[in-house]
Amino acid sequence: MSKPVIICVDDEPLVLETLKIELKRVLGENCLIETAEGGEEALELFDELQNSKEYEVALVLADYIMPGLNGDQLLKQIHDRSPRTLNVMISGQADLDAVSQALRSARLYRYISKPWTPEDISLTIVEAVQSYLQDRKLETQTEKLRAINSYLEQQIQERTEELQQKMQELEKLNTLKDEFLHAVSHDLKTPLIGSMLVFQRLKKQLDDPVQLSRSMLDRMVESTQRQLKLLDSLLAVQLSEHGMRLDRQAIKLAAFVDEIILDLEPILTENQVTIAHTISSESTVYADEFQLRRVFENLITNSLKHNAPGISLSISTTVENHILKCMIEDNGVGIPQQDCDLMFERYQQGSRNRRSLGIGLGLYLCRQIIQAHGGEIGVISAVDQGAKFWFTLPTS
Repeated sequence: MSKPVIICVDDEPLVLETLKIELKRVLGENCLIETAEGGEEALELFDELQNSKEYEVALVLADYIMPGLNGDQLLKQIHDRSPRTLNVMISGQADLDAVSQALRSARLYRYISKPWTPEDISLTIVEAVQSYLQDRKLETQTEKLRAINSYLEQQIQERTEELQQKMQELEKLNTLKDEFLHAVSHDLKTPLIGSMLVFQRLKKQLDDPVQLSRSMLDRMVESTQRQLKLLDSLLAVQLSEHGMRLDRQAIKLAAFVDEIILDLEPILTENQVTIAHTISSESTVYADEFQLRRVFENLITNSLKHNAPGISLSISTTVENHILKCMIEDNGVGIPQQDCDLMFERYQQGSRNRRSLGIGLGLYLCRQIIQAHGGEIGVISAVDQGAKFWFTLPTS
């Protein structure tokens, strides 16, 4: 805290000297005592002290009758410049109206009438200085409390933001966990349904033991191996927010699609689906075989889920500028245009999806896989006009 200053203002030098001696006697070195012989000089001194970081004017003791500025006018200006500075007026000639005016405009702390005694001055000044210092102490404590409160509020805000961020991270992790579980459920469903249909056919045989051809056994073993590979893939979280790890290789697309159709044969037969492709035997793409199989299986079974039994499917390809475009087309009920724009968003099923019990993740997975390969995917459809799902892949 800066050192408090008392300014004594009177046009009589002897009075000033007497006041200074008396104040030094009662206050010692606790306060700096300054004097001024007029209002204008007092204001200059006041401004100089207030602008200093070492001092602050605690009290102004002014006579009422002085040349230039009267005491009440001086104290009003002092109060306007520093409301916390205490003002005391001394006079033997001030009338009641002048004192009242000073009380209102300058918030006069005390009025001392002349002739005054040393006791009048000492008691008033000591009390005023103590009052001023107490007020400043309270202000300092209040400022410290405000600073502490501001710091605590900032800490609370920072901790709240940290907690909110942690909550968002937990929600994100929970979403990723849900996607992982849904992906497991979705991608395992197709081969498991195929295996279940094969077992149901075998149960219908009257022979005991049941006859199982080697080709069927081979396909069941391959299907089981793909399921195990799928589990390994999902446990490695290949489909994550950081992208998908791809094992690219050259794939002869016609033979690849033939194999997928053969594996899906139980499901296709169950749904009375006719499927054919016009892919050239020389057509080649550069892609991850396992992930690309997921795209074909999802798009084919998607048509089955959203249409009544008995539809026809056709698969065709075109190549332009080393980009292969594959089209999987059905003659089913079609898709409303407003749904086409949302088909590949997460958990979107479409307004006409009445036959599916899924959660709308398959097409989202297809988009993730195709985009990871640097391709695009989309659908062209309208109500009662079938659906044409297409995607692009690099040929080299």
